[in-house]
Amino acid sequence: MHAHPLGTTSARPAPEIHLHRHRLRVTDLDHLGHVGNARLLDYFQEAQFALLDPRREHLFQTRGPAFLIAKHNVSFVRRLTFRDNPVEVETVVSRIGTCDIVVSSRLHDRGFVYSRCRTIWVACTLPEGTARRLDEEERARLTRFSGTVDEIPAH
Repeated sequence: MHAHPLGTTSARPAPEIHLHRHRLRVTDLDHLGHVGNARLLDYFQEAQFALLDPRREHLFQTRGPAFLIAKHNVSFVRRLTFRDNPVEVETVVSRIGTCDIVVSSRLHDRGFVYSRCRTIWVACTLPEGTARRLDEEERARLTRFSGTVDEIPAH
């Protein structure tokens, strides 16, 4: 991998992988008994937001620092059906820029990957929505999860 002009990109494994467990609900299923694509995206957003704002300080605020989604790229690998055990969303920070970050996640259970997501988040100030620089505390936290995650085979 190479350095990005607005930040860093790393080919090294992340020192820490953010893990978010999500229990499936019957209401997440579509008429065929699969978890719907929109719900999978919800799982990714919840996991990524837990990484960005672990204390939920900025979740419902309307003023001050926040993060907005600029772009999602989701790959659906296999159908996810209901199960009693929670699925896991593993997340790493693929790139840290001046005012944006790229976050990569994968949803899996028992060694099978069901979906992958790459999201660009932009640090901003509300209510204006103007971009802002990442502060030192954010940058330090994100660096803990910066790198790549070993691929789990899709089987």
